[in-house]
Amino acid sequence: MTIYRYTQDDIVALPKTSFAEVQISERADLQRLLQDRIEILNPDSLVASPDLLVISEEFSEWDDSKRRIDLLAIDREANVVVVELKRSEDGGHMELQSLRYAAMVSVMTFTDAEKTFTTYLAKRGDNRAARDVILNFLGWDEPCEDDFGNKVRIVLASAEFSKEITTSVLWLRSQGLDITCVRIKPYGTKDELFLDVQTIIPLPEAEAYQIKIRQKQAAQGVSAASAWNGQDFYVSLGEYDDANWDDCLKYGFVTGSGGRWYTRTLDHLFVGSRVFVLIPKRGYVGVGIVTEKNQTIDNFMVQDGTETKRLLDAPLSAKDMSQNTGDPDMCSNVVRVEWIKTVAREDAFWEPGLFAITHTACKLKDQNTIDRVCQNFGIDSTTGK
Repeated sequence: MTIYRYTQDDIVALPKTSFAEVQISERADLQRLLQDRIEILNPDSLVASPDLLVISEEFSEWDDSKRRIDLLAIDREANVVVVELKRSEDGGHMELQSLRYAAMVSVMTFTDAEKTFTTYLAKRGDNRAARDVILNFLGWDEPCEDDFGNKVRIVLASAEFSKEITTSVLWLRSQGLDITCVRIKPYGTKDELFLDVQTIIPLPEAEAYQIKIRQKQAAQGVSAASAWNGQDFYVSLGEYDDANWDDCLKYGFVTGSGGRWYTRTLDHLFVGSRVFVLIPKRGYVGVGIVTEKNQTIDNFMVQDGTETKRLLDAPLSAKDMSQNTGDPDMCSNVVRVEWIKTVAREDAFWEPGLFAITHTACKLKDQNTIDRVCQNFGIDSTTGK
């Protein structure tokens, strides 16, 4: 594509260039300016106001990674949006990088977003209240955790995209992931620079059709985002040095570790709620009722024969549940559970189509999973007996 400058005397083609040639850096220039003009990344929108609200730059609020998201935003549907920028001519491996980031922020809550945005505003010398800005942007009267962050979108912006990236993005979109490629092509010189900004995936003329197709497919399938029944939660119990299913069975609990970013999802489990426990790569191994809310492992008491003692002082199959003890942000968290039905890990129940994600805990909305696990375990899917 060529861009021309029109004058009364002539029509002159603007020279193609690169961001490197005109000494524009990815972070200090592009990222710095785009966070205030984020609507540029939606060049085909007929709406003048931006549909994104940037809540962080160089986001890195996780415990066990030094990775940083260029720009983190939310859209007007309360979805979390990962924005990755590259000034290079091929886009690098940005689609793989963005997938990692999307997975890591998929557990973000409204409260998390408010905290992140508060920090961002303070760094920019903006005295506005983060909560008020977010609520106004979303058109909400008050926060609603159930409606926040149900989906993560990805926006990739680069001077050009390699065939490998576009092929990957098209496949990811076919699998239902909302990922967009926006090309930002520089023309002119360092003294007078023009940007040609175009959405190349999805093509604007095809987007409306693709949305209808995705909506039809979603309506025909069993949706994991259907209405929640108000009682059932999914718990992923990864077995590591600090977690072993045998201990959970013996003493009646579920556990999570890896830092507060991961364990805080256990806070949503309330007394009387029901948990469906899955061991990754094996299947569902237990259903139980929560009897005590989430707490750190330090003073979690259990019954060992006739003695009541700290879990950390009881005989354990896990190699070391005491990791980071005393640090409430990094130590293991535990939720006491009264088991309704359990099986050994070797007898875990799994079949294609059952719900499974890497979150430590989340609301279990997939009725098919609830029904099939309960049926396999011989319990009532409604009463849990």
